[in-house]
Amino acid sequence: MGRFAYVSTSGRQPEPEEKDIEITITTPDEIRRGDTLNIEVTLRTLEGVFKDFPTRDIRGEVTIVVGGAQERKLVAVGLTNANYVFKGKNVLMTGGHAEFVPVQAGTYTFAPGEITVTTSDYPLRSIPKQSHSVDSTTIVI
Repeated sequence: MGRFAYVSTSGRQPEPEEKDIEITITTPDEIRRGDTLNIEVTLRTLEGVFKDFPTRDIRGEVTIVVGGAQERKLVAVGLTNANYVFKGKNVLMTGGHAEFVPVQAGTYTFAPGEITVTTSDYPLRSIPKQSHSVDSTTIVI
């Protein structure tokens, strides 16, 4: 889990705003070449929301920057708020998932990139303030 700096804009807040967001990227410690590498993602805001949000009203995706033996970008889809979010509370989004099949052996690193979120009210886009550090590593043998 890491705390990452983002610059966010939304339909509600068109002026760019800096925010720190906690993101956890979970990958296996080790897998075999040719097996499916599953990536799980969770996201937590560090600021309270301006209104209540019903369960599953907030949906999002996180770009995952893969480095190391094979560089690429993946999109973890399926993030949502599994619980009701009350005004003034932080949002926890779970269920983010991406996968790919590594064909080269070596060390793979995973860092969060751009975030897109949609609610019933407005879309939100967050871009990294700078390149983010690695949040997870997998060794492919």
